[in-house]
Amino acid sequence: MSMSGGQGMLLDASKQFVRDWSRLHESWTDQNAEAFEKRYIAPIEGHVRRAAEAMDRLGEIAAAARRACE
Repeated sequence: MSMSGGQGMLLDASKQFVRDWSRLHESWTDQNAEAFEKRYIAPIEGHVRRAAEAMDRLGEIAAAARRACE
């Protein structure tokens, strides 16, 4: 699998996760849900964004290495 393919899968999974959480959060609205979202759900967006950025950089490095070997 290419780096961009993996990145696409990560971003698609992240979007699905957010949709699923939103659907669940419609019925789970107590204080525990808010604490869970703050502690576990909210940080995921930043982690996914940083992972996608790292995958971009790795893709660029791999492409440069391939060009250097030609």
